[in-house]
Amino acid sequence: MESIAFIIAAFFAVNMGAPSFAGSFATAYGSKVINRKKAGFLFLICALAGALLLGGEVSKTLSKGIIAAELITRQSTLIILFSATLSLFVANMMHIPQSTSLSTLASLWGVGLFHSQINVGKIYYLLTCWIIATIISFTVIYWITRYIYPPKHRNFWIYEKVVQHREHLKKIVILTSCYKAFAQGTNNVANAVGPLFGAGLIGLAEGLLVMGLFFGGGAFGFSGPLKTSGEKIVPLGLLTATIINLVSGTITIIASKMGVPFPTVIVYTVSIFAIGSIKDGMEMMFENPVTRQTLFTWIINPVITLGVSFLLANIFLAKM
Repeated sequence: MESIAFIIAAFFAVNMGAPSFAGSFATAYGSKVINRKKAGFLFLICALAGALLLGGEVSKTLSKGIIAAELITRQSTLIILFSATLSLFVANMMHIPQSTSLSTLASLWGVGLFHSQINVGKIYYLLTCWIIATIISFTVIYWITRYIYPPKHRNFWIYEKVVQHREHLKKIVILTSCYKAFAQGTNNVANAVGPLFGAGLIGLAEGLLVMGLFFGGGAFGFSGPLKTSGEKIVPLGLLTATIINLVSGTITIIASKMGVPFPTVIVYTVSIFAIGSIKDGMEMMFENPVTRQTLFTWIINPVITLGVSFLLANIFLAKM
């Protein structure tokens, strides 16, 4: 059973790596600054560093903060990881960037519902943090982009001092993409480590190292989320790429320090929506079929994940 849990957790980590890679390097990739292979190696290194340095607090939250620690047994860990992995795998096959934290939490909630034991206060706290962070990210990026786009007399100094120095700007975009990859590692790797750590199947430091490697390897797996974020939703400029990575990366690191499992991919994609609404208009942005499909998947996938987790708990845990 332990071997099965590790295999599922590793596959889950790889599936997490794909949308997280998109959330880190789609800006640079969409701006044609770096190719996918080089971006993948940078993502692996930076995400692993983030997991090892700051991934512990979120792992602890997922191991005992959502449902009681005694409920995270070896059997329930299999259910949690399988349900979350299935949800994320489907989203990746649909080429939709999906939140790993939402998938993991929905799986935990399914097991918690079966036992009628969920830390409702913690859920409200997390939802509040997510909503506030998403609004802040959208608002900050919307108003910054609105100021710099399109070129006018009031903002022409930006184009003179920053935008025209394209080679320097390319380096900044890559650096901020690495910063965002580091931020992703501080939060998302914990989704695979938390249940294993809670069940006593792996140590915290060991789990962050091993699952961090699998997580980084996800950059070389599914390419759909990267192309969806970088090419189909909105073509990204170098300056806007830098803004997205700095804002969303900083918010993610703050969440990790607080021990909050954070929907980093959703915050990142919402940031792209903010830029798209400036360039194409709010109405046209939300009429984009990719935008609608993305929003629909964000809503329906966690619900299905919770249902699958709850169903499996009734089938397998009821016999114990």
